[in-house]
Amino acid sequence: MLALTDTATDAIERILAAPGVPTGAGIRIAPGTAVSDGGAATNELQLSVAEEPADGDEVIEEQGARVFLEDTVSGYLDDKALDAEVIDERVRFSLGEG
Repeated sequence: MLALTDTATDAIERILAAPGVPTGAGIRIAPGTAVSDGGAATNELQLSVAEEPADGDEVIEEQGARVFLEDTVSGYLDDKALDAEVIDERVRFSLGEG
């Protein structure tokens, strides 16, 4: 299961506490678009605020942070940890080994 660092949990909580974000919402991680990186194709992940999980999503809840993993990415993220860096009110998420 995807692990969340304390920094990621805090960042997600702040995002979900923003005005206009409905109660029960979460950060959804789904496949992004394939991009070319110097000739090699890489896959990206897309993070977005979702009102609720989609059918088949894995739901992770830690300390008030909710993450919805699209079923096609949950296996890939199984042994990973989601971290975050907050700079000037902007959040940058990254994946590392869990």
